[in-house]
Amino acid sequence: MSVASPLAVPEPWDLVAPEYVRELMPVFETFSRDALARADVGQGTRVVDVAAGPGTLALLAAERGARVTAVDFSARMIGALREHAAARRLEIESLVGDGMAMALPDRAFDAAFSMFGLMFFPDRARGFRELHRVLVPAGRAVVSSWVPMERSPAMNVVYKSFAELMTANGGGGGAPRDGMMPLSDPETCRREMAGAGFVDVAVHEVSADARYASTAALVDAMARSSAPVVLARKALGEKWGGFERAFLEKVTAELGTGPQVCTFNAYLTVGTRR
Repeated sequence: MSVASPLAVPEPWDLVAPEYVRELMPVFETFSRDALARADVGQGTRVVDVAAGPGTLALLAAERGARVTAVDFSARMIGALREHAAARRLEIESLVGDGMAMALPDRAFDAAFSMFGLMFFPDRARGFRELHRVLVPAGRAVVSSWVPMERSPAMNVVYKSFAELMTANGGGGGAPRDGMMPLSDPETCRREMAGAGFVDVAVHEVSADARYASTAALVDAMARSSAPVVLARKALGEKWGGFERAFLEKVTAELGTGPQVCTFNAYLTVGTRR
């Protein structure tokens, strides 16, 4: 059983959906392209994207000619996915549902993915087992998660500052604690995927950069698009204005005024159903 996260419910993802799409979706496409290549997704491949968010991977897979089913528990994320699919004239089956108990048949897909989603499941073991269940024999799964935050200096400053300010205000909010997120070491990634029955499990590290014109632009982007920060914004209510100013001051004291380059480092854990 995994430790429950404040991000393991739909609310923060519903709140953040529009700005997440604008700020983070382009960066996260780097990881999705790598994942699709590792699973050899192409024309006619049957793909399931679990905790699909706004469809970062699902849309790219459909553009390759794959037959895609996308599942997410956030209705607003699925709504964003459907809008993007319609704009690109792509056919994607999109479902609001629980990635730990999907209403999908056994052995129905050639490739299964969960990009920065399964890592937050209250019970990751169930999530891994569901990926295994819906794959055909020899089907491949790819699950992404974050490398320890200390490997991304600018982001580490942002989230450490946020966590410290939240603690001072008597709250949590789902920020990384001590720079760690779920599935943030290769051994845990390998053990949990293998525990669901996958074989030939391997962990690959992939990076993507995001550039911001200034520290203020970086903090503003995080305030709009980061689920922990948006969740805190709702909780703080009238106090948010003062909190945001203190947040910017604290980050600026560490990073200067900018511009900033933030490196996102991720593990892509790949396994095959026997």
